Amino acid sequence: MSALFAALVIGTVAGTLIGTIGAGAGALLVPSLMFFAGQSIQGAVGVTLAMQTIPVGIGGAYLYYKQGLIDLWIVAAVAIGMLAGILGGGALATSGEISPVKLELLLGVVLVVLEGVTIAKTLLSYTTVHPKRNS
Repeated sequence: MSALFAALVIGTVAGTLIGTIGAGAGALLVPSLMFFAGQSIQGAVGVTLAMQTIPVGIGGAYLYYKQGLIDLWIVAAVAIGMLAGILGGGALATSGEISPVKLELLLGVVLVVLEGVTIAKTLLSYTTVHPKRNS
């Protein structure tokens, strides 16, 4: 499979999941671009950042905004924080001070921790909403 075709498939699947469940682009796109499209971790992060710019994100965000589900003050605060973090993190990741292997390990650890928290929170809320019934 060519890297461009793999990227198209990855973008379609990730876009569907991101639009449906809000899964982060880093959680889906970075590993997928690395393993299926042959990108380095720095290249995959760069592609992910480039595609998240206004032309791609605004369409999906508009659907949620139209339903009154987006607080623009929260968007502004997150955007300011993300910009600062992306500039600092990007400078660090591309400086060569951290090896690609360590960057991949960091990504894996972050994803495992976040998914573990998500699963635990879901299970805890499910047991609160659906307590076991005594028969």
